[in-house]
Amino acid sequence: MVSTSNDGIMTEYLVKYGVIKAGERNRPTELLEMLYITDRYRDGGDLKKARAGYDISVWSGVEAEDIEQRLTALDDFMTTLARDRTTMWAVPN
Repeated sequence: MVSTSNDGIMTEYLVKYGVIKAGERNRPTELLEMLYITDRYRDGGDLKKARAGYDISVWSGVEAEDIEQRLTALDDFMTTLARDRTTMWAVPN
């Protein structure tokens, strides 16, 4: 099922992030999309619209160092989001 609420969409991306982190394959394109969507989520944007309009070209001209720093921040954010969702859903430790 494809979610349409911002929280639902972020849950999908959280699961996808977990799969990427647990996997052995490097998925830079998917991580960049996730970074873009997460930025929109943190800004309070409409994720359904952001996801539909996403294009990899948004990263043209962005320095690799900036992307690396933002991916580190993404990891921190997703870790916090996972902890928050675990608490919200009352998942036992």
